[in-house]
Amino acid sequence: MNFYLNAYSKSNFIIDVIVIITFTLFLFVFLLDKRKFIFSKEWDLSFYKRILILTLIYLVLACAVPLILDVSSFIRVRIAWTVLTIAFPILGLVHFLFSKRISFLFLSIFLLCIKFYSEVWEPNFLDVEHIQIRSDKILSPIKIVHISDLQTDDIRDLHLEVREEANRFQPDLILFTGDVMNHASLYPIVTSYLKEFKSNNGFFFVTGDVDHILRYTDFSSKTGSVLWDRKSKVIQIGKNKIGLIGLGLPDYRNKTLIWNLRREIPEDIYSILISHYPDSVLHQPNEKVDLILAGHTHGGQVQVPFFGPILTLSRVPRHIAAGGLNSYENTDIIVSRGLGAEGHVAPRIRFGARPHLILLELLPANPTKETVKNGI
Repeated sequence: MNFYLNAYSKSNFIIDVIVIITFTLFLFVFLLDKRKFIFSKEWDLSFYKRILILTLIYLVLACAVPLILDVSSFIRVRIAWTVLTIAFPILGLVHFLFSKRISFLFLSIFLLCIKFYSEVWEPNFLDVEHIQIRSDKILSPIKIVHISDLQTDDIRDLHLEVREEANRFQPDLILFTGDVMNHASLYPIVTSYLKEFKSNNGFFFVTGDVDHILRYTDFSSKTGSVLWDRKSKVIQIGKNKIGLIGLGLPDYRNKTLIWNLRREIPEDIYSILISHYPDSVLHQPNEKVDLILAGHTHGGQVQVPFFGPILTLSRVPRHIAAGGLNSYENTDIIVSRGLGAEGHVAPRIRFGARPHLILLELLPANPTKETVKNGI
């Protein structure tokens, strides 16, 4: 029951129906003598407190579902989202009809607005971030488009805007840090979409969590990209030489491999490591790279003001996982919040973590490094 359709919509609809029915029955059974207040004009504060307590108990019990059934752990998120944005609004509307308290009508509308914003508005509200990094290893400007976690269920206006912005930037390199699509049926339209990206010196990608569905040789051929897992090379870009290191999905903590790839790049050449997991920054050898580009976290998909992402699935500090340019032990790291969302049973939502396109410029030396944001 979402404001979108995808290959998993039918099965997810069934899950949502089961959640609504079981949640309703759970409340009805354990409200005991308080259940009469659902259909009453009387005010009883203990009734509302019991609703909240029972909801928390239901969600805690729901956390055990992946342990009992062979399903994705993201079903916990789906259950919580369904309770918050479907079951609660229904309960609020029913209570409003009987109690005539307009506050419950407003509450239901508010929760539905959150659902619409998170499922429709923000996932299509692109943030184009311009980042500039200066280094004495750079002789002339280099333009790089960093894309990550396309992880899409379709190709829509957002993706066309991404491609338009990227091509207008006229990049020297396109670097894609993994997670291409959520379902194999999208293969033809996604490869057709990606092949229209333009760059002067190549399109390189490393694999992410969902990329086992790709036919790598065919994918590279159809998109004009180069698979860069476990590879290292010096690339000439105008007056510059850039060392490009790529890590495959399981390699982010392979310190020996990272060292072997790193030592193929001379120390006086600016080095860039591309990896799906930002955690690769935690496993560098002593001779660190200059810059790491990563994705994976989606910026948490949901960020809370003054706290950041609720869930990152990463061990890097929260402010790094949230996205953008940061520094960790003298290495610059840029984490993209990605363009898509977690697939399968997970709700396709974003809140406070807009889809993210990074336009990076490497510039000749200057005492400072700056980040310029130009999201709309």
